[in-house]
Amino acid sequence: MNISKIFLILLITVKLFAFDDVYFLPEDNNLAKNKILKLIKNSKKSIDIAIYNINYKKFILELNKASNRGVVINIFYHKKKGNFHKNIKLSKTRSKLHTKIAIFDKKIVYYGSANWKKKSFKQNYEIINITNNNIKVKKFNNFFTKLTKENN
Repeated sequence: MNISKIFLILLITVKLFAFDDVYFLPEDNNLAKNKILKLIKNSKKSIDIAIYNINYKKFILELNKASNRGVVINIFYHKKKGNFHKNIKLSKTRSKLHTKIAIFDKKIVYYGSANWKKKSFKQNYEIINITNNNIKVKKFNNFFTKLTKENN
C-alpha cells in the first residue's frame, strides 16, 4: 500500500471520530443536556470545570456519581448551590469567573454561554459547543492549567 492511500485512510478515520457539535438553547435543551450527562457518565479519569454559576441538580448528581467512581473533578466557580461530593475540589476564583467550560478526560471540551443552571437550558437563549478538536482541546487544557496555578 502506498503512502497516499495510508494517509487517506488515516484522514478518513480521524474525520469519522472527530466532532464539533453546536447546540442552540432553549431549542436544543434536551440534546445538549443529554450530551453533557453522557460525557459526565462516560468520563474515566477527570472532569475540569470553570463556570460562573453551577446549580443544575441533574449535573451535580452525575458529577457526584462520577466522583464516587474515582473520577477526579475540579470545579472553579463564581456562584454555586448544591451538595457536591466531598472528593470534588471546589474553588471560588479570586477574580470574577465568567467562563463556561468543562473538559472531560482532557479530550472533549464543552464551552459556550450557558451556565449549568436549569433556567439556562430551558429558558435562556444560549449557545453551546462540544468538540474533540485537538487544537481547541489543547488550548482549553492550557487555560485550565493557568487558572489552577493562579487560584492555588
